[in-house]
Formats: sequence, C-alpha cells, structure tokens
Amino acid sequence: MSRSPLRTPLTATAWASALAVAAALLTVWPAPTAFAATSATGPITGVGGKCVDIAASGTANGTAVQLYDCNGSAAQQWTLGTDGTVRALGNCLDVTGQGTANGTRLQLWDCNGSGAQQWTAESDGHLKNPQSGRYLDAPGGSTANGTRLQIYDRNSNAWQVWHLPDGGTTPPPGSCTPRLGSGEYDTPVTFGGKTYQVRVHVPQRAAGARLPLVLDLHGSQSTGPGQLTYSNLAPTADANGFVVAAPTGVVPSGSGYIWNVPDVTPSGTRDDVGFLRQVIDTLTDAACLDSRRIYATGYSGGGRMTSALGCRLSDRIAAIAPVAGLRAGRPDPADGTRPDPANCTPSRALPVIAFHGQQDGTNPYNGGGDATAWHYSVPVAQQRWASLNGCTAGPAVTQVATHVQRSVYSACLGGADVVLYTISDGGHTWPGSPYDNGNGKVTHEIDANSVMWGFFQQHPLA
Repeated sequence: MSRSPLRTPLTATAWASALAVAAALLTVWPAPTAFAATSATGPITGVGGKCVDIAASGTANGTAVQLYDCNGSAAQQWTLGTDGTVRALGNCLDVTGQGTANGTRLQLWDCNGSGAQQWTAESDGHLKNPQSGRYLDAPGGSTANGTRLQIYDRNSNAWQVWHLPDGGTTPPPGSCTPRLGSGEYDTPVTFGGKTYQVRVHVPQRAAGARLPLVLDLHGSQSTGPGQLTYSNLAPTADANGFVVAAPTGVVPSGSGYIWNVPDVTPSGTRDDVGFLRQVIDTLTDAACLDSRRIYATGYSGGGRMTSALGCRLSDRIAAIAPVAGLRAGRPDPADGTRPDPANCTPSRALPVIAFHGQQDGTNPYNGGGDATAWHYSVPVAQQRWASLNGCTAGPAVTQVATHVQRSVYSACLGGADVVLYTISDGGHTWPGSPYDNGNGKVTHEIDANSVMWGFFQQHPLA
C-alpha cells in the first residue's frame, strides 16, 4: 500500500516568507479612478516639479517620454482621454513593446487601443498601466532633465506621485494640489548642486488644504528615518494634520551623521541652514505647505540644529521645540557659561518650547560637557531666549507631573513665550517616545509630541 510522503514542518523562515506573501496579496491600494467624463488637458508634473515631456517635441513612433523642466510647450500638454489614454502631439503614451517588466521604458506611439496605452489614476497620485500592473515611475527619483520614464512596481516614493491636468478649473484662493499624497516618502531635495533624500510623512488632508510642516531633526550619529522612528511623531501628525520632514545631516559620524551647526561644526561642509531652507522651499510646493506654520524640533544634536534655525531662520520658522538640545548660540569664547550674544540674532521674537532631563549625561542640564557645542546650562539658554524675545514676566514655575516642571517666560514681544519642561529623572531622551535609546530614563508623564504641537498651534508666523 502506498503512503503519502511525510510533510516536513515549515521552518520559522519559511513561515515568515509565507506570511509576507500573504500580506502582499492582501495589501489594498487606493482604488483606481477613471479619467473624467470629459477630457482634461494640461501638464503632468512629478518629482522635483518637473513635467512629463516628449523629447525634442518629436512625433515619430518610439520618441522618448522623459522628465524635463516645465516650459508650457505642446510637448508637455497631455490630454487624459475618456478612453483611458494619455495623449500628446496627436499620439499616445505607450509602454514600449507591450512590456510588463519593471524598468520598461515609455514612449510616444500611434494610438492603437492596446493595453500598453491604457492608464488609470489612483486617488493618491499614482498612475497605473493595468496591462502590466505597474506604475509610471521616474527611475531612482532622478529629477535630471532627460530622465527617461518607465513602469515599475507600485511604491510610496515621491517619484511615483503625479499631478494630473484638472481640465483648466481654477482652484479656490490659497488652495493647492500636492504632488505628494498621504503616506511616507523619500523625497529628493536639490541643494548646492547635489540631491539628497528627505524622509517625509504626509497625513490625509481635505482637498486643496495647505498643511503645517514640522522639521524633525535627528541626533548625532543618526539619520532622518531613524529620528522619525525614535520621535514617533508620525501618529501625532496623522491625528492633527501636519507634514513631518526628517532630513539627514551631512557630516559622517559613527553609524550616521551630524548636523553642520554654524560656528560649532568644522566649516567646509554643506550649509545646513541653507539646506533646511531648501527643504522647506521644496516641500512648500510638493506637499502644499502653509508658509505661516513651519516649525522645527530635533533631538540632541538635532536640538542644537533646531536652536540654530531659530537664531538664523526666524523669517521662515514660526516656532522651535528642541529636545535635549536647547541652545541660544555657541558658548561665548570669553566665558563659556553664557551664550555668545553675537552668535544668535533672530530677526524677530521667536516662540520656544524645550524639553530636557536633569539626568542627561550627554548634554548636561546644568552645563559643562563639550566646550564648543554645549557648556552653558539649559536654564541659561532659556533665559537668553527670554531676553531676545523681550519677555518681561517669569519664569513662572509649575509642577505639572511628579517629575516634570514647566517654566515659562511670558509677556514677550509678539506673544513669543519661552517654555521649558524639566524632567527631574529624565535622561538624554525624548519624553513619551516608545523607544529606549539606552541614554537614561524616558518619561511617560508627559508626551513631548502632543505638548509641542499644542504650543505650535498657538504660534503661527505673523
């Protein structure tokens, strides 16, 4: 009598692979939507603000379809047909050779009704070719003129998000149509002739709405994506409707990077104040930001960089919230127990809220430590900001939790209060973070994210 072969139990690795496949099969992407009942004509814009373009305005079959600076030419005027085609110069956007593989390039071709010329728009800005099951894509996020477009597996990167023609309708005043839909993206930002990837988290939004931005700057030897995880700011962004951008510093250090803090980090590297200004400029368009509600927070070295933005970018930053890193300029070379008054000269009174643990051994609450980057105490930094802001009342101290005090300087110019949360048992940590970074106690008596967002909401740029 024959017997069925014995079944070998699945290993843990095999189970993980099987579950991953199952999860992929169950993934639900935004529902495709048909093009409008009447055709719409205009540019298709994508990553870097570039337009989908027909190379050299050619009309021959096989002419390359590429990214290029938007210039209003007929080679960038695309009609979204009611038949699912995307047309320009009398021909159709076509997947070369009816290809279905990742990386298959796009071209212009005589309209012929084939599946290679069918496209469906999804609600978050992705454009799908149903025949291949793949999406319009700019390879690797390149924004260079002449970048040849392709189809590729769907992903959440900014280079698969497209702003389609709207038929010439005029949006309401102040409204905006973002190129970045809701989700998390690595978004290219070009500065000083180089392109850097910035991790961006975008919440759901009402149509046409402009959203606030919070810059989330990482600590030394970390990265933007690492900071977005550590701060856990994305859920707060989703709940309150703001964009989070987590860029990465430029100076290699350990397993990550540090910021080029002015007059602290050795010169000769990227101007990070200028770079972060460019991040704001890029996302103002791509993510439809409200320019009156641009804020910055950061941890440790990122807190010091956040403080530097307050000193040098107060024309763009509405308020700052350093965590374990409040400064008011570098230490005075003549007396390191106080800030250098010439090193922090904001153009206006700037609202400040900060969080710091008294058991912080990296950036000591009472001063000391690195003579170049730290040295004077956190209360002295708060007092200096109060002086810069012309505050005439305070500090008023309130015990808000067992181990947490709030100190407030008020009656400041333009309502620019200076607030410090001191955590008596806190380490070099982010209050409320779900992660233990090994640098002392993480308090959960307060949540820095919700507290700082409440403060930010009260302080838009005038």
